[in-house]
Amino acid sequence: MSFQVLKKKIALAFLSVALLTGWVGSSAVLALELDIASEVVEVTQAGAVERHKIFLSRLKKISNSLSRDEYQMVQGVLEGRTFKADDNASLEEVMASLRQAVDEGYEALFECVGRGCGSSNEWANTVFGQPKLYGPESTQFYWVGRAVQTQTYWLVYGSKRSNKAVHFRIESVVSAAPSLNSRLVDAFAELGYLRLAWSEVAGSEAELAEALGLWCAQQPNGAAAQDKAQQIALAVTGGDGTLTASAGVDATGRLASQLLATMTAEREMGCKLSAFGLGSLAPIEGLPSQRLDLILLPRSGVGSTAAIPK
Repeated sequence: MSFQVLKKKIALAFLSVALLTGWVGSSAVLALELDIASEVVEVTQAGAVERHKIFLSRLKKISNSLSRDEYQMVQGVLEGRTFKADDNASLEEVMASLRQAVDEGYEALFECVGRGCGSSNEWANTVFGQPKLYGPESTQFYWVGRAVQTQTYWLVYGSKRSNKAVHFRIESVVSAAPSLNSRLVDAFAELGYLRLAWSEVAGSEAELAEALGLWCAQQPNGAAAQDKAQQIALAVTGGDGTLTASAGVDATGRLASQLLATMTAEREMGCKLSAFGLGSLAPIEGLPSQRLDLILLPRSGVGSTAAIPK
């Protein structure tokens, strides 16, 4: 069967089912199909992404950077395809095909049309890395949703230049639980501390040391200038609630010191680490009584970066 015949068949805009071993077991990804005659012009093979930003707002730039106002940060497996629609297909037909495809089985998270989407140049080149998608801002659309039956995010962007065929992009991100490294980066950026149940720490000291070491290595004035290195406290809370207050502090202090020794034996850190035991404190809803807090402390001669979490 020739390609010209194949391209006329229903659902050629088909993002193939993928088996994502190690991320979602053997579960298959529900394919998003557009019933529009088209050909594939670029394929992004399935690959793991650690911190992928899915925009949920009109795209705009502030001080030469994309706005961070509304987005979803996900981790998982990303794949995508860029399509060139049949020369006779209009942008409206492609959008109608999208609406029909997502009518059932998908939860819409954001959509926009025309100038309401913002800069087409940024969508095409910065977000999707596909110059073929660039067109006038008045002739573009963007849709992002999530499959109801799975934790799969779907993104569709399309545009049309005046005398060219419609180009559109379909991407999927099968989300997975964020890694310890991703959690640490986000928590330090947003809160100034990372709180972990002790059960997450025991047996994962090497992973925690790697995540912390990578974060420290990316900080200015790190290992090359220890007097100005970022200070991080390892504070252990909980343990045997029957102990006296002072005995509880001593017991958790020993755990914190042992953790610090294990982590620094795993790898060299670019931060200054210190260990503290806090004994049994008031419980926190949703967390076991025994926990570890990694807390950013003030640099030498620099104001505080975070308050001690309560």
